[in-house]
Amino acid sequence: MTDRWDAIILGGGPGGSTLAASLAKLGRRSLVLERETFPRFHIGESLLPRSREVFERLGLDEKLDARFLRKYGARFLCSSTRRTRTYSFADAFDPKFEFAYQVERDVFDQLLLRHAAELGAEVRESWEAVEVLFDGSRAVGVRARPRARSEGAAPDAASAARAGASDVVELRAPIIVDATGRDTLLASRLRRKAQLAELDKTALFAHYEGVVREEGIHQGNIQLVIFDHGWFWFIPFRGAVTSVGAVVSSSWIRSRRRGESLDHFFDRTVAESSWARELLAGARRVRPVGALADFSYRIDQLAGDGWLFVGDAGGFLDPLFSTGAHLAIKGADLAATAIHRALEAGDTSRAAFASYEAEVRYAVDLFLGVVQGFYKGHFRETLFEPNQRPTMRKLITSMLAGDVFHAEKRPQWASFLRQYYPAEVPTFT
Repeated sequence: MTDRWDAIILGGGPGGSTLAASLAKLGRRSLVLERETFPRFHIGESLLPRSREVFERLGLDEKLDARFLRKYGARFLCSSTRRTRTYSFADAFDPKFEFAYQVERDVFDQLLLRHAAELGAEVRESWEAVEVLFDGSRAVGVRARPRARSEGAAPDAASAARAGASDVVELRAPIIVDATGRDTLLASRLRRKAQLAELDKTALFAHYEGVVREEGIHQGNIQLVIFDHGWFWFIPFRGAVTSVGAVVSSSWIRSRRRGESLDHFFDRTVAESSWARELLAGARRVRPVGALADFSYRIDQLAGDGWLFVGDAGGFLDPLFSTGAHLAIKGADLAATAIHRALEAGDTSRAAFASYEAEVRYAVDLFLGVVQGFYKGHFRETLFEPNQRPTMRKLITSMLAGDVFHAEKRPQWASFLRQYYPAEVPTFT
């Protein structure tokens, strides 16, 4: 008797959806279990150009271009010195993809999940995994159930027919993938999790109308405003709405007054930055402020016998360079290839996923070293250096474009970046 699916994917966000779509392109059968019913709100709205390598291969690029605002670069603004610097993706060492997209994640994530289903993946929304099943150290399946009405949206009719609202069923596959994002379902129960040095930050976020934007081709650029307590993002969408958030230090969070609302605290945070005040001077908040605390972490192992992590489930990095969705999308594409080869070889042990883990770690650590360098201050100065050399500009632009996956040949500029901004990773004992 053969398994009904080649892989069961827990989570239907960008990582899970991309993996399911990529597996379908390879002729593999997958089941996606998504706890929520899409669309649903999510932050992480600015994509990177190199994700379009995957979008093109999956037949998604035209759909995205028809719906979302193009992002041709990133503009950095320093509140204390009033310096600005714009990096255009066309100036990267490899400028094949000169723009990305700014996306409302509810729309984007739903589009990706529907596309995976169109390619042949089985998708069950409003289904939650209760437990991953193991035979010794090997993952062999999951126990899952459709969510009851009291826990969220009701399951669809097909799901309800498969199992009663309170019934738990066992689902089997040779590969189980945790793509549950920050919920880290499998990691929380199986692996060790550690915070990343220099990144004990909190994100505050909201949506506004009427935010000042750049003009012409640059209207879709992300604007990153640096101030004494951290930095702001300004991510424009097609239309009038802009996502605005602040990633701030733990010391600034402690300055929040007893009983002070998040909305008021965010307004006070904006008042600390000259650039943020100007960009929001005529704006109107259209979504209440939310918060995510201490959200950068690393998992000690990305794969094992019959299981692996994709995207945020295997670790999350400070959103300074909009890396979250990119690492999930590119990592999922790599995971699909690794799973396909493992199934062909009849070997789904951890060793079969060694190259996948190494490639993802390499990409994450390239970003991590620079993010940590930013918070220490020296990379921040490099961003605004008045007499910046053209090679350094290309190096920074290539990193900002997401050109961090180099399985075949690692370019000299990436080695330079790793040498001067080495990642400080936690030690697991």
